[in-house]
Amino acid sequence: MYAKNLLKRTVNLCETSKNWFSSNKDDEILEECARLENSFYEFIKAAWIWIDGRPFKDGWHVQAMAEHLEALYNLEIRNLIINCPPRVGKSSICSVLYPSWVWANKPNLRFLYTSYSQSLSTRDSVATRRLIQSNWYQERWGNRFQLMADVNNKLKFDNNKNGYRICSSVDGANTGSGGDFQICDDPNNIRDIESSIIRESTNEWYDSVMPTRFCDFKTGRRLITQQRTHISDLSGHVLMKNTDWVHLSLPMEFEEDTRCITIPLKDDETPWMDPRTKEGELLWPEGIGPKELAALKDEFKHDSYRIAGQLQMRPSPKDGGILQKSWFNLWRENYLPEFKYIIQSWDTALTTSKMSCYSAATTWGVFEGDRGQRHLMLLSVFRGRLEYPELRKMAWRLAQNYDDTDIDDPYPRGYKNKPDIILIEAKVSGYTLFNDLFEAGLPVMKFDPGKYGDKVARCRHVSHLIENGLVWLQTESPGNYYLTESAQLFLDCAMLFPNTDANDLIDTMSQALIRLKQTGELINRFDPIFTNNGYKEDVKYW
Repeated sequence: MYAKNLLKRTVNLCETSKNWFSSNKDDEILEECARLENSFYEFIKAAWIWIDGRPFKDGWHVQAMAEHLEALYNLEIRNLIINCPPRVGKSSICSVLYPSWVWANKPNLRFLYTSYSQSLSTRDSVATRRLIQSNWYQERWGNRFQLMADVNNKLKFDNNKNGYRICSSVDGANTGSGGDFQICDDPNNIRDIESSIIRESTNEWYDSVMPTRFCDFKTGRRLITQQRTHISDLSGHVLMKNTDWVHLSLPMEFEEDTRCITIPLKDDETPWMDPRTKEGELLWPEGIGPKELAALKDEFKHDSYRIAGQLQMRPSPKDGGILQKSWFNLWRENYLPEFKYIIQSWDTALTTSKMSCYSAATTWGVFEGDRGQRHLMLLSVFRGRLEYPELRKMAWRLAQNYDDTDIDDPYPRGYKNKPDIILIEAKVSGYTLFNDLFEAGLPVMKFDPGKYGDKVARCRHVSHLIENGLVWLQTESPGNYYLTESAQLFLDCAMLFPNTDANDLIDTMSQALIRLKQTGELINRFDPIFTNNGYKEDVKYW
């Protein structure tokens, strides 16, 4: 009997101990859940091992992304852009962990995810589903919701609280559904970024389709995440059109003059700003240090455009790429030089469609410098989408007065600054314009672009002339550094070339320079010349 009672007491003690440990464990999990639900940053750190299989490497940029995404969830931000380099956790944080964290709080919310590639969207959708189905997640939030068996696949899965996550590609079929969150993760394919047709198609899709795909227009949120590889990628497109986007830009190497500043977060009274203080300080030395960054640049073959766009979140190198900012001279005198003649250069297109290229014209004055060297000064800039009748009228106006560049506000007749030569690119639309202007008695001349390659090749063909200080831009008044409006527009395009939709302006410059180089009007001061007796001499202009 004693042995039997002792055994019974032992069993009861074991049950009591088991219940005590179980109760303590439940309390610990509840405390952990409350902490993780209250902070997306803490959730990222705890959940990382379950999606990556490797220990979490912290970094201030992770907390910056997490807190901005929290503000998006809390409707303190409605429209958010995150631009950051590759391999710093962007997709894992925004496309895998974020919906999992949101559902831990409000499982009835709905997500629409898109990317340039269906396979990329599917990858992150599968990773999200696996995290939610993991023992770790189910132990903590399995009582909040469960995934529905009848809608649970790679492209879409629902939960039993009416929430869902749909993934699709840009312009894909599934974007007909509505969502509380519209998230575009890498909407532009870097390989296709040079195609204006593909870029404009992506932007057109976003403008025409996505604004109507909210479950509730008062609480709908939008997120775009990508690297910056073109001025008119989706990030650039929406930033140029709207001012109500919060823009979190995280370059790999810190640049003081482009420090990112957003909005106050987490009850802070001051706006969030990039915490780095030293020029060139790395974004995430714990994950990508100097050696890793050097290897990454080697992968990019030290291409200044790829480094600028994919690492520094700038579509083009800071001081220019093919064309450097320092190569252009600024004219600060209160008079213009005496021009030997004026040359106008046209690159034409024949449609007003949003998908079409622009027609563009630049006018240049050729003048002689102090030591006899010929120089070139930008006098006017025109750019617009015009059907042919309007294009012809505009070309006629600029042939009478190269300053008459406002489409809707023509200069009065009688005020004339006529070009001596009008150079027109010999392509389909250019042929028509050339013939009409020639018949009208204007001094037109064809330019055959095929001899010199594409726009980039043509620019490279004459870039040495700009490097040697032969091209001038006008300032607003004597002695200051502020360019005229047209000169500033042109310089901005030159710095972004070829990653801008205004490549046509730079092409008009290339045409003019090639023509002047052919005629010997512009000569690189370091180029050799030949004397009458056949000997080569250096140019002595400087």
